[in-house]
Amino acid sequence: MAVLIKVDKKTKEKMRQMNINWSEEIRKFISEKLEDDNDKNLALAVAISDKLFRKSKSGFNSTDFIRKMRDTRYGPNRG
Repeated sequence: MAVLIKVDKKTKEKMRQMNINWSEEIRKFISEKLEDDNDKNLALAVAISDKLFRKSKSGFNSTDFIRKMRDTRYGPNRG
């Protein structure tokens, strides 16, 4: 996928003056953001799993867990 970013002339000139590979910097930024989101999703999954496990007297109900995760990600009744 290609991404086009427009900047004003003043910003463009400042960018030229710096010895930075802007394409690489933007790719790194996007990768880091995606990793952060994955970390947040994993943390949420662990928290929900722990909560469901502690709530259940007879053990872990994977169906409830999956429903909670889908509801969190896609909204109620959508997954």
